[in-house]
Amino acid sequence: MKTKFLPFLLLAATVRLLAADLLPSDAAVFLQPDPKSHVLVRLKAGNTVIYTGDAPAGWRRVELSGSFEGYAHNRDITKGLEVREGGNILTAPKKDAPVLTVGQEGDKSEVVGLAGGDYVQVKFTKKLQGFVATGAANLAPEVRPVPVAAVPVAPSTAVGRPAQVTGNSVDLPRLFAGRLVLARRPFVNPNPAYEYQLVDNSGRRFAYVDTKRLLLTDKIEAYLDRAVSVTGTIRNSVDGKDLVISAESLSLK
Repeated sequence: MKTKFLPFLLLAATVRLLAADLLPSDAAVFLQPDPKSHVLVRLKAGNTVIYTGDAPAGWRRVELSGSFEGYAHNRDITKGLEVREGGNILTAPKKDAPVLTVGQEGDKSEVVGLAGGDYVQVKFTKKLQGFVATGAANLAPEVRPVPVAAVPVAPSTAVGRPAQVTGNSVDLPRLFAGRLVLARRPFVNPNPAYEYQLVDNSGRRFAYVDTKRLLLTDKIEAYLDRAVSVTGTIRNSVDGKDLVISAESLSLK
């Protein structure tokens, strides 16, 4: 008798896990079932979301497929500028920040900017689970589930972070902000690989600046020790210990 009902039970479980909801109003998807937790995405009314698994009362667990942004420690970045398998992707560039996800084999990720200190900003594509408050979004069932592409919150353009750009290639030019200074320092860095570097407000380097492709109407000395915006592509240095921005344009902020 138990065997006879097994297919029905499996079908029922599948239907429950793959059910979908239509959002009648804008809704935030939180990392945890807590309105104070990190917001993964903000979805517009009319989006269809897949919900799966159990959730506390007043919440619904949803599955999102799309492109997201987070932060990773430099040690978790490979020479190919990807998040290594087992590396944590965090909600903020600090060690005690909540973990968004962990890098897995086959994940697509890329470094899109520098967050200062020992962290970089990364973009990754995979499925994430989050929580929607059922009170905030009066979810209505829909017959046919359709995955929704996540809409990431625009990244900050503060020092060391890039402005939002489109595209999925590390080779695309990106915008960085910081203070341009000479890399050569008598005792700390007497023979740098590059002549210039971009530093944050504390004076800490987060990338060298390669100026070979840079065309300026003014002498580069006019930009030294000043807040600048640099547009260019990012890569590892030859020894893999530092990041390098291959500058294409340079302007004062």
